[in-house]
Amino acid sequence: MKKVLALLMVSGTVVLTGCGGGGNSSANGNANGSANGNADVAVPPVVVAPPPVVVAPPPPPALAAYVGTWTPACNDSFRQRLVVALKNDGSGALEISTYDETFSTADCSGPVQFTETTSEKITATPDGAGNIQLKLTADSPASDIRIDKVVSSLPAHTIQITGPAVTTVLVNGKPNWRITDGSGDTTDIPDTGIQQAVSDNGGFYLRGNELFTVMQKDGAYVLDMHYVKQ
Repeated sequence: MKKVLALLMVSGTVVLTGCGGGGNSSANGNANGSANGNADVAVPPVVVAPPPVVVAPPPPPALAAYVGTWTPACNDSFRQRLVVALKNDGSGALEISTYDETFSTADCSGPVQFTETTSEKITATPDGAGNIQLKLTADSPASDIRIDKVVSSLPAHTIQITGPAVTTVLVNGKPNWRITDGSGDTTDIPDTGIQQAVSDNGGFYLRGNELFTVMQKDGAYVLDMHYVKQ
């Protein structure tokens, strides 16, 4: 019986020694780990920047394609020149300056003798679009085309005639522009002062570098002018 108790006591001592030894080992391990710089370090979270927001540019105004300088074919020493720009008020309307030029030669190859201009610009305001039938040339059949409709307006204005062939004279007490041609013949054009404002409905059609302008007549659209981009 004493022998059994002795064995139990030995076993209990071993167990207690083992438990105690384990506790001390853990404490020493933690202390040594901290001392050796192995303590847990807080890692900051990874911040992912959102992708940039891409904002699509606004579409160009409907009439932007007509911006530029345009001239028609020469017509016996006479040719009109259009300078078309977008109005800078954000409305999408066009501003058109016209120059009626008369040359010294019948094919418009020589220098300009005189130019007729107006004091104000024409404003072409967009008025939607529409499909029409139009003869683009006198000897061609009518084509189905889609035009940009506009309302054209010219405010009250004056006319000026300038150039090397022009002088200003009084005829019956009223101012005139006197045009002297190459042969010495003269033509007097009266200065009629301020002209009334005018407005009209029309449209534009683009084919490559060609500009066709149309106007309303008797409820239908008819060809007005044919220009080529310069």
